[in-house]
Amino acid sequence: MSDRLTRIAIVSNDRCKPKKCRQECRLCIEVSSASKIAYISEELCIGCGICVKKCPFEAIQIINLPKDLDKDTTHRYGPNTFKLHRLPVPRPGQVLGLVGTNGIGKSTALKVLAGKLKPNLGRFTNPPDWQEILTYFRGSELQNYFTRIL
Repeated sequence: MSDRLTRIAIVSNDRCKPKKCRQECRLCIEVSSASKIAYISEELCIGCGICVKKCPFEAIQIINLPKDLDKDTTHRYGPNTFKLHRLPVPRPGQVLGLVGTNGIGKSTALKVLAGKLKPNLGRFTNPPDWQEILTYFRGSELQNYFTRIL
């Protein structure tokens, strides 16, 4: 079990219409009558890809991550949503460039570094306070950076 990949199940809020689909993979997809989008249990997901292929609205994306990235989660918006791993380290007097495709976390990383978004370290239901965040980044250049912006 420890050598398994970590899976992130992303369900697009814009595309998901659970009342119009058949929830092909009943093993890990849950839809309550009150919810507007489907919920995929990432713990139960076996990575079969059935839900991705069968979703008529192309609203589901399953991403496999190495297990060792699990401990480096900086921010997560909620279940079945984007997950940011690690942060770039800005240094005084130097230019930092962020380049990459859409949806990889450039804007989220900038919001965290600007102090406009408090990193929740992946715990969206019970976010940490700033003292715990500083303890998490202890020993890195980011600890000094966050201390300066607070």
